[in-house]
Amino acid sequence: MQEIKILAILSLVFIVSFVLITLINIYTKNNQIIKRLDLRSKFNTQNTLFYCFLLSIIGTLSSLYLSEMKDLEPCKYCWFERIFLFPLVFIFFVSWIKKNSFGIIISIPFIISGILLTLYHYWIQLFPPDETCDVISCSSPYIWELGFISIPLMAFFNFFGLVLILTNYKLIGEK
Repeated sequence: MQEIKILAILSLVFIVSFVLITLINIYTKNNQIIKRLDLRSKFNTQNTLFYCFLLSIIGTLSSLYLSEMKDLEPCKYCWFERIFLFPLVFIFFVSWIKKNSFGIIISIPFIISGILLTLYHYWIQLFPPDETCDVISCSSPYIWELGFISIPLMAFFNFFGLVLILTNYKLIGEK
């Protein structure tokens, strides 16, 4: 399961680097990162929708890879997390193709609900309740990479990454 370890590490590297870039963008308006990477032109509405589409499709394909190729049966909460993630692929794709920023507004309830659910799911993995949820236990993780990264935490990174993309769009994108 080396590829799962790589997926976990890549998701951690992605989220840490994007959090740092977002914090820099929040605290310094004209910083060197924006100037060097010319991020102003890259964070227009069209590209933001594409970045969100790309991140949501990566999350969707990763989720399907774990369940279909690695035979990791999803628990009840994993299914609910998928319910919030899978439509985002279509929302962002259609918005990107139609060049319509309304997809950003439509996606916000899905993203917030996904974040709350993944945090709750991760919480019950850290502090398992006495009862189990179903045939597949929601509290026992299949994956526990680097001592703390599980599937719900990787799903949280995906949803939170979407929030960070949209935050950076608001900070340095089109005005």
